[in-house]
Amino acid sequence: MYNKYRLRILFTGLFLAMLFGACKKSFIDGQKPTDSGSSDQVFSSASSVRSYFSGIYRNLRTQWQSTDGSAGGSDDTYSYNSIFLTRVVKGKDITMARNNWYYFDYQNDNREPTYRRVRFTCYYLYELINQVNVLIDGTQKSATISTDDKNALVAEARALRAFFYFELAREFQFTYLKNPNAPGVPVYTAPATDTTVGHPRGTLQQTYDQINSDIAFAVQYLGTARNMKDQVNLNVAWGIAARVYLEQGKWADAEEAAVKAVDGLSLDASGYHNNYNGLTSPEVIWGLPQTTANGGQSLYYGTPSSFFDQLGNGYDAFWMSVELVSQFSPTDARFTFFQTGDDATAPDYVATNKFGKPSGTAYQLLNGQDIELNTMDFNESMNLMRVGEMYLIQAEALARQNKETEAQDVLFELQKNRDAALAASAGNTGQALIDEILLERRKELYGEMGVDWLDAKRLQLPVDRTNSNHAPALAFVIPANDPSFNLKIPQSEIQANKNMSAADQNP
Repeated sequence: MYNKYRLRILFTGLFLAMLFGACKKSFIDGQKPTDSGSSDQVFSSASSVRSYFSGIYRNLRTQWQSTDGSAGGSDDTYSYNSIFLTRVVKGKDITMARNNWYYFDYQNDNREPTYRRVRFTCYYLYELINQVNVLIDGTQKSATISTDDKNALVAEARALRAFFYFELAREFQFTYLKNPNAPGVPVYTAPATDTTVGHPRGTLQQTYDQINSDIAFAVQYLGTARNMKDQVNLNVAWGIAARVYLEQGKWADAEEAAVKAVDGLSLDASGYHNNYNGLTSPEVIWGLPQTTANGGQSLYYGTPSSFFDQLGNGYDAFWMSVELVSQFSPTDARFTFFQTGDDATAPDYVATNKFGKPSGTAYQLLNGQDIELNTMDFNESMNLMRVGEMYLIQAEALARQNKETEAQDVLFELQKNRDAALAASAGNTGQALIDEILLERRKELYGEMGVDWLDAKRLQLPVDRTNSNHAPALAFVIPANDPSFNLKIPQSEIQANKNMSAADQNP
């Protein structure tokens, strides 16, 4: 649904399509909307381009649906949050007790070429990419925007494009380090028109070449100033770079990027109990606001707390793995766990109070702490990037460069911030240090981005759900590099793209 805060990008000629041949050629068809402005108006000034950016950022948290209605439009395929929550349930740290939204993803059985998960992930990300490409093209061609403003605006857009292509690569192919010459995803850097021909998959190396190029431009021309934390600035661009470099095994680059991403920001244990709701904490690098007030925007029941809620106000769909819960010290600020069942082997035995708003219901955590249970919050913010993650990227990058003392120090700084009772670093070295960092990533980021599943895929490790409280039928081991880690290419893309065939389909 469109309103005055969203600038549509379907203009005659340059703005003809929101989607293009990278997903479904038929999406290029359509009439000019009545609420769209001309390209001359949109790209007449930096401030008007900023309004266009607002529409793109809004699409990151919108109740999204494709223009032909074939993708999106449901509580598990609404926005960027849906990509994150899909990864959350595909790993081992979140349990599900019964059929609900994301349950097929929890079964790791939602990847076939005609399934809505596949269509949504492709169509949504490529729509965002096309919106960014339109912005880049229009800004560069503007005769009235200064060179400095052009560079800054294009840098912001290219950081977003790098982010979107990185997410596509992570969904539709194995990790870069497995085989950079494996098929990548179709890369487009120009706006779609009604004559756009679909591109081939190319190689993963070619996909990452574009990502790396976009990142390099972004960090050269972006600054730190911004109006809201949903906007990409230099910190965010370096944070994206840190993730991308970690994925490629560029350890020194990942270390540098992670340090630069947190410049001017800091760790904040006090906000963890409500997932830094409101985005005001110095811990939050990048996040998406939601509001139901004054014509604002919310995912409503598609919001994260709807799935973690245990009071009957949302979907009450997600619980915690007791194996992960057992790794937390009772004095850890991140200990937000409470009992919801009587059977310690059942998937609905323990839940987290990390998401949502206070409900007024008193309860006690498993560590004996008296708290107020959180409940679903249509106005909650959604984190895309936090300082804690950057500390852990830096620590892992240092450890993999054999800078073990430095890695221990960075890791302990985070651990001490989260658990003031912690006396000293564990002093691990070698693989034990790497394992400690990876465990800390799970403890720090569970429920937010699917870090356990992403790390298993990135490091070519299995997802092992045994020895926890997943239901017996779903307490399986997904072997390293199993085909189920990758979504298949949408069947509509195989059929519509002249540069792809059945041979391009993922196994």
